[in-house]
Amino acid sequence: MEIKINNKDVVWSYFSQIFQFSAGIFLLPVILRKLPSEELDIWYVFLSISSLVNLLDFGFRQTIMRNVSYVFSGANKLVKTGINKEQKLSNEVNYNLLYSVIKTAKRIYKVIAILAFLLLITIGTWYIKDISTNINNQNNILIAWIIYVLSAVFNFYFYYYTPLLLGRGFIKESHKTIVFSKLFYIIFSFVGLTLNYGLIAVAVGNLLGSLVNRVTSYNYFYTNDIKSKFEKITKMKQSKSTLKLFKILWNNSYKLGLVSVGSFFILRANTLLASKFLNLEIVAQYGLSLQLLNVLKRSSSTLFNTYIPLFNQYRVKDNVSTLKKWFGTSLIIGWGTYLVGTVVIVFLGDKVLNLIGSETQLLPIKYLFFLAVILFLELNHSISATLITTKNEVPFVKSALLSGFGIAICSFMLLKFTSFGILGILTSQFIVQLSYNNWKWPLEILKDLKTNYKELFILGFKFSLQKVKTII
Repeated sequence: MEIKINNKDVVWSYFSQIFQFSAGIFLLPVILRKLPSEELDIWYVFLSISSLVNLLDFGFRQTIMRNVSYVFSGANKLVKTGINKEQKLSNEVNYNLLYSVIKTAKRIYKVIAILAFLLLITIGTWYIKDISTNINNQNNILIAWIIYVLSAVFNFYFYYYTPLLLGRGFIKESHKTIVFSKLFYIIFSFVGLTLNYGLIAVAVGNLLGSLVNRVTSYNYFYTNDIKSKFEKITKMKQSKSTLKLFKILWNNSYKLGLVSVGSFFILRANTLLASKFLNLEIVAQYGLSLQLLNVLKRSSSTLFNTYIPLFNQYRVKDNVSTLKKWFGTSLIIGWGTYLVGTVVIVFLGDKVLNLIGSETQLLPIKYLFFLAVILFLELNHSISATLITTKNEVPFVKSALLSGFGIAICSFMLLKFTSFGILGILTSQFIVQLSYNNWKWPLEILKDLKTNYKELFILGFKFSLQKVKTII
């Protein structure tokens, strides 16, 4: 079976990105009008705690997606590391193997959901209760928190649907579920806030949005064909050992989990240190600038992320020549998007903020441009590192952890013992990442594909023209 990605998949990928970024903006006017400032602060605490708990995924999503792509590409056996090039790929999907992978994924996320529930209902509840002690409607906040915990646990329990859809190449369907869930969340929260249900309305909207996401994901993935195949497997009891498959999936998942810890330090440590050593005005400028450029960075990698199931397929089929075409195309679009976006943010960002009456400005242009360069290098090496994982290998665990801790230590030293201020924070990230990650992983992927950026851009440009001609 061939995994295919068409123009509709790409359009829905960008559309869902826009929808995720703008969901908060749609609700912001009514939230500011209906929620007291202390409740708004509590809601942001909800989101912050949730982002920390998301680390419990520990790389399983990406690993499951990759292996599902292998199965739908004809693989009959999965291995811990690398790709078994000796196995003969089938033209048919091995539904026994697919059933076993899904069964294993269900058990993994069941355990993660239980862990998330225990952490949130104990430590999380204690923390929310502690910070809301002096707020009049503390009971409503605690009710909203319990509802939010339920939505977080529900999300984890059925989180495997997302990698199943993406691994199968159902890109459009996966992003439709995101759009539908966000739309439902916006509508219900808006109505609930308008009726003065406060934070509870937003929490319930979040829960119902999660329900919509999982129901639509189930309906998209479980086609009649898959249901009938799985019913036969269940009756004949042909599924493989979940323990054996778990060991295969865990081998690279825990590595990606450690990488996510390193990434957390790389992206978050400087923000925490800035709030400790710098004045609030500079911290606000840095935070806003980082937020906008991170949105740009994420948007610039949308096309590449859309193509990942294809990259997985071309890896298992050892089709390097086609992989280079798609990779070159994603680089052209990614770099181009980031360059244009940077120009807009650097030269027009403050003007737009003034128009909307923002009290916070971006960093001064020289620092803002420096930060944009840093995040461009991050974008480039992150894309290269992700492409390496399509080989079922994760060679960058140590470098991610060392870089994360290195940036935290360097930033602390520069802030504590020099007067560099914000320049110290930017310089530490620039030097640490440039010393290894920024050049190592792009170089490794060029060696692996036996190519260079010139060839990739030529192939990508020609391939893009062919795609445009088919549309016209």
